[in-house]
Formats: sequence, structure tokens, C-alpha cells
Amino acid sequence: MADFDDSHDYIRIDEKRCTGCVLCMKACPTKAIRVRKGIARIEGPCIYCGECIRACPKGAIKAITNGDDFSSLARHPILSVSPVFYTQFLSVSPVFYTQSDRRVMPNDILLALRRRFNYVYDQAYMNELFNLATEWYIRKHHSDEAPLWPLISPNCPVVNRIIAQRFQSLMKHLLPIITPRELVAKYLKERLRSEGVPLESIGVYDVTPCAAEMISIREPVTLQKSYLDGALGMSELFNIVHKSLREIDTSKVLHQSGGIGLGWGMSGGEIEGLNSGKYLAVSGIKETIRYLEKLEMGLLSDIEYVEFRACPEGCIGGPMALKDRYQAKNNLRRLVRMFGTAKRIHDADAERLFSAGWFFIDRKDFLERRDSKRLPISEAIRRQGEVEKTLKLLPGKECGACGSPDCRTFAEDVVDGRASLEDCVFVKPGFHQPIF
Repeated sequence: MADFDDSHDYIRIDEKRCTGCVLCMKACPTKAIRVRKGIARIEGPCIYCGECIRACPKGAIKAITNGDDFSSLARHPILSVSPVFYTQFLSVSPVFYTQSDRRVMPNDILLALRRRFNYVYDQAYMNELFNLATEWYIRKHHSDEAPLWPLISPNCPVVNRIIAQRFQSLMKHLLPIITPRELVAKYLKERLRSEGVPLESIGVYDVTPCAAEMISIREPVTLQKSYLDGALGMSELFNIVHKSLREIDTSKVLHQSGGIGLGWGMSGGEIEGLNSGKYLAVSGIKETIRYLEKLEMGLLSDIEYVEFRACPEGCIGGPMALKDRYQAKNNLRRLVRMFGTAKRIHDADAERLFSAGWFFIDRKDFLERRDSKRLPISEAIRRQGEVEKTLKLLPGKECGACGSPDCRTFAEDVVDGRASLEDCVFVKPGFHQPIF
């Protein structure tokens, strides 16, 4: 697997728009951003959470997807549609209604996409299948000689990268089941191959609100190789759906899931689809990190399964979603009530696939991580001593004026040769701190 701190190809900063305001730098949970010569730059371990995108008042930061150039897609593109996309249309102005007396439903959105793309798949249905596989795995895990609790949902790509970077002892807690978005691609490619379709002519693309989706496809944490071929941002497809809604054939049915699969778009939706047990749902990047610290200390060993989502309120809060997350949450709750809380999958088929191992990840894919960038212990101790000495020379103002997010990070940058001590305005010759 690739190292996690080298590639920033999927988060771009437009230097023409950037004003060097340091808001993105302050928002970054991994302190990956610096402001050099008045321009923000990603220099540290980016986890692609999108907090910088939310924080930028100038719209200078964006996540890169395949939607930047539709001509680059496969000859026969297939879309796997996240249920979050349905929330972007349900409660909007009447121009989006397909008829004057009805609102836009998930099936309408899938049909509208189908007019432009070869095939579309309701990912919410695979969410329900994943729920069932998770229930069976948890039940089976109870019989292990020394069950490892809690299991961690593998579904948020940002959380996977946080664990891989900062909490590697928790990698073994990740549920070894392939995520629904990947299962969709796996299933469709297997089916098309069996029908004689040449796979080199097709590409499966995830329709997502997530800024980390592209990096999770190109450099996956839990798989050796992704089944997906790329991702499209919801904002990039909104107008395509808008223009096609009035031309769809509503007699066709593409939407397959019930409310359980749809509910995955908001925090708690995944565990809502599980039978009774000791489960927990946590959302938001700061809360996620706080709870991962608790897990690392062994404080939540009475919990069986934790659903983490890095975005506030869950995936509906993703940086590539268009609708306000609270409006989207209201829309999603309405959909869940409308479609009910019963899974719409065939248990016998699912059990056959589970027994055959179709859902499972080879654990060594993500347990045998190595960090080639880690310093030898002696060098790390020497470096830390230099950082502490440098830190004593700094004022502790945490102002960010130096271009680093805080004084400790600035001290590290100085020791690593990425900044000069004189970059601190309080250290510059001739600067006098006010007495009061």
C-alpha cells in the first residue's frame, strides 16, 4: 500500500482564489496545511476529511473526482448511487417535481441518471445486504475464544485513514467486510463478466458526497485493490438529474431498498439496520478522534460495534453534498418513514454468499501495514529533543501567523527544515511585545 502522507492529488487548492486567511489551516484535524508566502498548501498527512473545503470562505479548495471530465469515463459508465443523493431533491422547489402533485422520489432520480449513463444501481439495497452480513459476523464473533470488541465500521474512508495514520493498534478492530460501495462494483463486474461483457469497456463509479472517495479508490486502506473505477461528486450530477426529471418513464423501477438502506445517509443509520445489540454511532471529525482515543485506551470494550462517520450528522454532511445537512436529514427521515424499516433482501441468497466468503476482506490486506517514513527510534528521540528546545523559544500564542497551525507544529517545521525561526512574528528582530 502507498504511504498516506505523499499524495494530495485529490484535494486541490486554487492559488488564484486563496487569500492565505489560515482558516483552512486551523480547521485541519491532522495539521496537514501550511500557509507559505500567503498561499495555503497541503504538506502533512492529509486524511481527505474535507474540513478545509468547509472552512474556506473563497471556495478555493475542492475535492477532485472523475466528474471534472466526463469524457474521461469508461465507454460504458455504471453509477452506484449513495442514498445521500436522494436527499438533495426531495424537498426542493416545484420546478423539480416530475408532476405537479408528486415529489421527486429515489426512483425518479435513478431514472434521470439512467438517461445519461449506461446503468445505475441503488446502493441503498447493498447497504441492507451489508447490514445482514454484519449481524451474522457479530453473532459468529461472539463464539470466538477471545472476541475483539468493539468492531469498527469500515464504511467511512476518512475514519479508515485516521486509524491507519494515528491508531494502527485499532486496525484489527475494523470489520473485515467489504463496504457496500465496493460490493456494488464487485457484484456488477462479476455479473457482467458472466454475461460476456468485456470488463475493459465498463467502469463503475460511486456517486458520493465524500472528499475522500477518490483516494480511497486509488489507495484503499482495507483492500489490496478497489473494485470501483472512480467517483463522481453529487454537485457534479445535480444539474444532469434536474434537466432529465421531466423526461423519465416512471413505469420503470430501479429503486430497490427499504428505509433501512436509505437511512445510512445519516449518523446512526447503519446501526439502525442491525438487530438489537450494544452499538454506538459517532459523527464529526473531532468526536471521532476523541472516541478512537477511548477505544485505544480500552474504554469501550463493552460495545460490540461502532459506526463512525467523520462528517457532521453523517454522510449527509459530506463536503460534496449540496443541501444543508439538517434539511437533508429531514428529507431522509421522511424517506425512511415512507419506505419502512424492513429489509428488502433475500436472506437465503445472502446467507449463501456469506458462507462462500463473498463479503469478506482478507485481513492481512490491512493488518500488514508498514510505515516506511517512520524515523529510527534514536533519530526520533533526537528530533523530539530539538522540537522541545525550539518550542521554548516561542511565545505560545497559537496565532498561526507563521503559516503553521500552532506553536508545536511550527517548532516541528523549523526542526525539519520547512520553516525558519524568524517566521514567527514574535521572534523577528525589532519586534517588541506589548507590556499589557
